[in-house]
Amino acid sequence: MKRGVRIWSYFSLATDLAAEMRDWPEFVTGKDYDVELRDSSSGDAVSVRYVEETQDAEILVTGTGNGPLFDRVVGRVVHALSAHTDYLLIRRYDNAA
Repeated sequence: MKRGVRIWSYFSLATDLAAEMRDWPEFVTGKDYDVELRDSSSGDAVSVRYVEETQDAEILVTGTGNGPLFDRVVGRVVHALSAHTDYLLIRRYDNAA
């Protein structure tokens, strides 16, 4: 199963999401807003991407599998972003493409 969230914000202050998760055992690679994580025991994978289309920017968090990694990543991303803004809009979508 694929699942995901889209997060909109002002992004006026940069947030280093990779640094937020760099010491997690699931961390594979990352820089700034972009992060790749994989749980070696369950095979679950999560990707965090900063996407700028037209004038709107968003963070896309997508994951495969049903384990807790996706939920942990979304929680950390929301917590980290909320330290730098007073506005976050989050939209969930399942079976993300």
